[in-house]
Amino acid sequence: MAFSAIPAAAVDLVDSPVTVNSGDIGSSFTYNFNGIVGETFVDGLTAAITFTLTGVSANVWTFSADFDNAQSTAPVGGRISGFGFNGNPEITGATPLSGPFTGALLNAGFPQLGGGTTIDFCLTANNNCQGGGGGGVADGASATQTFSLSFANPITSVTFNNFIIRYQSVTGTTLGTSGIGLGGNGFIPGGGAVPEPATWAMLLTGFGLVGFAARRRRGALSVAA
Repeated sequence: MAFSAIPAAAVDLVDSPVTVNSGDIGSSFTYNFNGIVGETFVDGLTAAITFTLTGVSANVWTFSADFDNAQSTAPVGGRISGFGFNGNPEITGATPLSGPFTGALLNAGFPQLGGGTTIDFCLTANNNCQGGGGGGVADGASATQTFSLSFANPITSVTFNNFIIRYQSVTGTTLGTSGIGLGGNGFIPGGGAVPEPATWAMLLTGFGLVGFAARRRRGALSVAA
């Protein structure tokens, strides 16, 4: 099993934005996540989440999130115990509605990013986004989470960015048993396969973002270089 040591600066949050409009109800976008344990990329530790906008009511937007935690390459794997991302405008409230994540935190802290970082919100299976305890999405499993996000004022569009997940019960590495995953829209940050053509089609038709598609293509080319 190969591991690629990287400096702390290389695990900054990934700049991979997606803009969602209030008229995009029913549309989806997928983020692929790498695996980082002890600030080191772990080959084979991967997951994906497909988000779907399900409703908009003034300043409250509701989503479903379909987790695919069956992508890791054995013996590497890990349970997902939390996830979150940033918003512009800023996300001011988050509420879990159904699924394996029952807690919500604002300005949530995640470890292992050169001293840690904070994002607008985190949904967690535990009391915090640092880890500990059980629950979440087991290695090799899938699950659906529904949740709502609130903003200070009614909005017609929002840009989400800096997607992150928390791994617990990590296997197949001597680096530790917990870590994080950073999300990219159309690629796995730090290396990995580009999505299948069907995934490309879903992303492009979901929001029709030409600039988003161009950024994704550049990201895929840089990974393949």
